[in-house]
Amino acid sequence: MTPAHISLRVKRLLVLCLAVVGALAGTVSATALGTGTASAAPYGSGHGLCFDINSPLARDSLSRIGRDVNGGSWEPARASTNPLSGGCDLDWMLVNGNGVGDATYQSRVLLFSNGRFLGTVDPKPYSYTSIAGGTRDYVTVRYRWLRPGDAFCCASGGPTDVTAFALGGNVIRLGSFPPA
Repeated sequence: MTPAHISLRVKRLLVLCLAVVGALAGTVSATALGTGTASAAPYGSGHGLCFDINSPLARDSLSRIGRDVNGGSWEPARASTNPLSGGCDLDWMLVNGNGVGDATYQSRVLLFSNGRFLGTVDPKPYSYTSIAGGTRDYVTVRYRWLRPGDAFCCASGGPTDVTAFALGGNVIRLGSFPPA
């Protein structure tokens, strides 16, 4: 087994362990206690989802991350689709900047937990950002970047993945961001 495989296994195990700890530390809903009354849907939910991309929470969070680096605003592109019926832990929203200064645009991934904006996965905006996977406990963001000689359409740098999850209201990140 190569060191890369061991590293990936260790990361996955750590994510799993921390997700279990987070679930155990979370509040127990009235339904789980068998009282027959369900807890209220979190702020920002709608259409049967824990997080609604068209909600006031989604709009308000955009003002918290400022403008894109080219002076434009952020536009929601996609979001997690965790159903309310499964319980609400971690949700995400991918946003793209519309102030394009060249042939690329930049993106951010915003995180939410139980109706509250937690922050972003990334410390700054990056181009060529996508969602590689996720559950109601974590999201994995994939980054690519241009190498010398790459056309804007075809970033050959990477990929590198960062997995983020919430623990005690804090965002925990595992992985590497693109090089500076």
